Amino acid sequence: MSRSSKFPWIQLGLFVITLLTTLAWGALHWFGFYKPEASSEEIYQAFKSLKFIKLGAPFSLSLLFILLSHEMGHYLTARAYGVETTLPYFIPAPNILGTFGAVIRIKSPVPSRRALFDIGLAGPLIGFLATIPFLLYGLSHAVVLSSPPAEGIFLGDPLLLKILYKFYFPGISPQSVVIHPVGLAAWVGLFVTSLNLLPVGQLDGGHIAYAVLGHEADKLSWALMFFLIYLGVFKWAGWLIWAVLLVFIGIRHPHFGYYDKLDRVRLALSVVALLIFLLTFIPVPVVLKG
Repeated sequence: MSRSSKFPWIQLGLFVITLLTTLAWGALHWFGFYKPEASSEEIYQAFKSLKFIKLGAPFSLSLLFILLSHEMGHYLTARAYGVETTLPYFIPAPNILGTFGAVIRIKSPVPSRRALFDIGLAGPLIGFLATIPFLLYGLSHAVVLSSPPAEGIFLGDPLLLKILYKFYFPGISPQSVVIHPVGLAAWVGLFVTSLNLLPVGQLDGGHIAYAVLGHEADKLSWALMFFLIYLGVFKWAGWLIWAVLLVFIGIRHPHFGYYDKLDRVRLALSVVALLIFLLTFIPVPVVLKG
């Protein structure tokens, strides 16, 4: 049996672990949405009896579907161009989401500028489209509080969500809206989309920028790095951590000797990618009050 045909046990194992961690956190989000008055004993019994699997499923399955859609967009497009790549690696985590997302690994050279653009765009574009139905469901099943809470953990709103709030909850403060767990999964999908579309190095946005701008994309990468540092100092410290990670991933995109050019359709799609980034980017993803 060839190495490439071996069963992907590692990917399967990571997926199962991520399924369990997201189910666990999804159950906690369920209690926070439907029964915020639940006692610790009631929550403990839900986990002991494995009831947490049913309670956490709406959040978990929605989130995993969004992440899988993103990565399979990359995977299928890469395979269409004959580029060897792995199946998605899901990353379980002990955070309030249960995961750090998912990644694939490209194992052979990308043959052309067009292929690089298509592979880079396919993930965030398909992931974004997959997120929208869950976002609309989450908003249509949200709960509006009589007054916004004075303390707690609040999630920042991307531009798209601010626009939708005006249609769903006119005249109501977004902080008074408690979004359904499925909508929380969609929020994660939007955040992941914006992170991947940052035009830096080996991120999806870096691939798109390099396909469009060539070597000039390096200047854009550095500009974004300084922007993230600014946000990290003055808005949300998490951006400093992300900036450090990007240094290790690589700020500059590897230079390839591509001679083909992008057609008008792909150039138009690069503008679509920019619009999606602007709609999904969250300058302050998390706010702590109290």
